[in-house]
Formats: sequence, C-alpha cells, structure tokens
Amino acid sequence: MMDQRIDRNGRHRRRPGLCGPGRHVALLSLVLAAALFAGCARRDPAPAAIAVLLADDVRLEKVEGLREGLAELGYTPDRVDITVYSARGDRSRLPALAAQAIASGPDVLVAGGGIEADTLHRSDNPGLPVVMAGVASPVRWGWIDSYARPGGLMTGVDNQHAELSGKRLELLTKLLPDVRRVLVLYDPQVVPGLHALEVVEEAAARLGVSLGTVEAGDLDGALAGLGAIEPGEYDAALLLPAFVLESGAGAIAAALERLGLPAMGPLDLGPEAGLMAAYGNSNRAQGKQAARFVAKVLSGADPATLPIESIDNPELVVELEVVRRLGITLKPEGMAFAHVRGDEAGPGPGDVQVPAGEVGP
Repeated sequence: MMDQRIDRNGRHRRRPGLCGPGRHVALLSLVLAAALFAGCARRDPAPAAIAVLLADDVRLEKVEGLREGLAELGYTPDRVDITVYSARGDRSRLPALAAQAIASGPDVLVAGGGIEADTLHRSDNPGLPVVMAGVASPVRWGWIDSYARPGGLMTGVDNQHAELSGKRLELLTKLLPDVRRVLVLYDPQVVPGLHALEVVEEAAARLGVSLGTVEAGDLDGALAGLGAIEPGEYDAALLLPAFVLESGAGAIAAALERLGLPAMGPLDLGPEAGLMAAYGNSNRAQGKQAARFVAKVLSGADPATLPIESIDNPELVVELEVVRRLGITLKPEGMAFAHVRGDEAGPGPGDVQVPAGEVGP
C-alpha cells in the first residue's frame, strides 16, 4: 500500500512504503548477502599443508606411519595435504629440496631423519615449525637446547639409535654367547655415528668383547672395507646409525653374509635389509609417533616448548631365514623376548612371538 499526501499545488504526492520497489531491492540484497555469508561460513577450511623432506625413498614408510597417526588423531586424508620431497639417495639434492619445501609455505615441515633435519636446520627457514620423525643425537647435533625444552623451531622423536647401540651389542652376545670379536660399521662424518661408537666401546669393555671398525662414509668405501676382512677374523657384525648403512643395507648385509658374519642393526633398516637381527623401532612406528607432534603444532603449540620424545616400545626382531642360511644357533636368553620373521611353522606372515628355546638351522 502506498502512503498518499497532497503537495502545495494540490497534487497527490506518493511516498514509498514498506512494499516499494526500492525497498524490494534493498531487502533482496540483504537476503543474498546473508546467504553468501552463510555459505562461506559452512565452507570447509583448507587442508593443513605438510612438507616432508626425505633423503631416500627407504624412509617412505615413515610417511605412511605419519598418515596413519594423523588419521587416528582426527586429521583424515581430506584434512591434510602431505607433499614428499625425496632426494632418492642423492644427498647433494637435499639443500635444494629443502628450499623448495620451505618455499611452498607449509604449515609444518617434517624431517624424515637426521641428515634431513640437519639440512632444514641449516636452511633459510622464515619461521616454519619442524617436526623430526625419528632422529639420533639431536642435542649433539646442536639443533635443540635440551630434550625438555628444545627451543627454536624443531621438536619431535629421538629414535635413540646412538644410545641403543650398546644394547644391540649386548643382545648380539645374548643371541650368540660365543661372540668375542665384533666388526663395527659406522660413518665418522655424522654425529650419531661417533656418538654410537662411544656407547658401543663402553658396552664392549663391560661385556668383554673386542671391536674392529670399518668406516662407511659412502657405500663403496664400506664395501671396500669389508672386502679387506678375512673370513673368521670376526664372529659377528654391528651396524651403527648412518644414512649410508640404511640406504645400502642390502649390499652390506650380503657382503657380511659372504663372510659368514651374523649382523645386528637398527630395526628401521627393515626386513629387506637382510640382517640376522635388529633392535629398535620401525620407520612406520617412528612416523606414527611423529604424528602426535604434527597434530599439536597444527593446533597452535610452540615447537620450542614441546619436549622431545624417545621412541615407543623398542623391540628385538630376528630374521629366521638369515639364521638358517648362516647355519647358526641362537640361544634361549637372547630369544626370550624376541620376535621372529620368516617362520613357516608360525600362524602366518609377520612378527611371531618366539618361546624361550634354541633356534637354529
């Protein structure tokens, strides 16, 4: 309805009321604006961006563990966008890949191991948080101030590769009590290699074991060093933490087997490495544990105040097929808490609990 009035000339003058055309346009604009605002409010937020730096594809299992752990924490695949930057075994590519990962502007950077963490630490990082998905000796590297309060941009999981090296030597002597001479392979160019060697030397003195060493700065050097070893010169071999030994574990294990040497190393080398036994935590488990840190950082936590965690539940795994090929017998005290792989008599593939008792060819 229109409101009518008489002007000074006696003519009717109409004033728009509530139903006038101008009012219709205004109301329509308000309705459209409200609908647009409501649609924007309902729109899902962009997925969290995570950039993972890897030295080699052998560590891709950490990414799978990371995905699994994040999903369990509510960060399902539609809520995270994980991009992997892998050097595929060529360490010289890591600085450029780190720069690419940083330039992509992720919410979180993830270092797949020690050399990846060191590369990110040395990179021009504008302030992006870094989660370490299983590294060794982070304090000795100088990346963090302390385990309780890392400071800076880095936090995550310490896989204790250096500290557990002494335990690996002890387990080796329990599996094979006659072992008295052990060949140690290590990389003197990396901090965990030297740290682990210190730990092993202390353990060897306590256990009455003599040590020999082969420097593994690169795979060719490690294989050349093994080529100079005479059969019977040592009773067993121990691999210390090193990217070279991880990426070249298959070739190293084959060379050791030709010498008749049962070998022990970190568990994250994987069953395909061909070692007789391994102790520690798998790459998948380390990645899954690192997911807890990623989730906390995505929720706004400051990495400088997130304490470093040690690995959850390290385990001893024995590869029965390697034991049989070497023709050796393992003793009960070493097998009491071990898991064995490759036992056709077991209930199926995977890890199987081994009861106490001798295991041999």
